[in-house]
Amino acid sequence: MKYNLKFLLLSVSVFIASIAASVDTVLAQSVTQIDRSSQWNIQHQSNYNLIAKRDRKKEINAFFRSGYDYWDARVLADYWGQSIDQSKARIGRKIMAGGRAVAILEQFLVDARVQALGSTRSSLNRNPYRFYSESKYNYQDASDLAKFWGDRTPLDAKLRIERNLIMGNDEIIEEALRFARQ
Repeated sequence: MKYNLKFLLLSVSVFIASIAASVDTVLAQSVTQIDRSSQWNIQHQSNYNLIAKRDRKKEINAFFRSGYDYWDARVLADYWGQSIDQSKARIGRKIMAGGRAVAILEQFLVDARVQALGSTRSSLNRNPYRFYSESKYNYQDASDLAKFWGDRTPLDAKLRIERNLIMGNDEIIEEALRFARQ
């Protein structure tokens, strides 16, 4: 009976050891599957990022080849609540889509300009204007333009510059400056 008990204990310990080995094998396979899954996810994300960068570059290039400029992107960036770079990419994406997307873009631009014009500061406000302060124009330009346009003060000309930039009419400002300095 002693030998039967020893044999039974030996059999149970071998059985438990084989179960433990099986569990280790299953866990190792699970970890390998998780690692493969993680690697696939990392590779998939990396591929997605490369595609997104390539698409973003195409969108930005479409923006620069279009008739839209920095000030259009700037006005739309405020309207859409995006950065200027994001706005340029979104404009490019709509241009690439063509047709209806471009028509919708034009309406967005009108709406954005109306909104921006409504938020322009009066000439009585001594704070710098957002678009004017981001532009290349300075106080001397505003002073020259005030005289040319018949505005009372350079602040009035700053307001007019602000509105022209919002409307995408920076060429009007440039032409007026040329005449003002002749």
